[in-house]
Amino acid sequence: VLDNLTDAIGLEFPKELAMRKAVITLKMAGFTDEKSKEILDRMPGHLSEGERHRVALAQVLIREPRVVILDEPTGTMDPITKVDVKHSIMHSREEMEETFIVVSHDMDFVRDTCDRIALMRGGRIVEIGKTEEVLAHLTEEERKVMSQPPA
Repeated sequence: VLDNLTDAIGLEFPKELAMRKAVITLKMAGFTDEKSKEILDRMPGHLSEGERHRVALAQVLIREPRVVILDEPTGTMDPITKVDVKHSIMHSREEMEETFIVVSHDMDFVRDTCDRIALMRGGRIVEIGKTEEVLAHLTEEERKVMSQPPA
């Protein structure tokens, strides 16, 4: 995990600095301090699905981006993992105080994590605004599509 995170930056760090940066970033991605230190030496294959997704989020966050783009971040996850990852994304957004752009058909996820949304129809943005206000204007067909998991 440590190598995956430090390779994501593309810079060489002394091991102690790399470990410190990795732990801080893993905490931003929703791990506890103890869990962050525990998984540093583990191979990705020995992580749970939720842990792998949080490490993937940490690989993005370690670069300290001004904008984070997430495409269907909870797409095919089981319900428990989806909740864990949702909380990690929300925690990361609060910690970083940066913009997160989320592409998702999961209406519950959007409602829980987004302050503002853009609604697209036919590949064009047709409405932008506060989440609840925009979701109130969905057609019945859009509600059906957004309640189904992505293919």
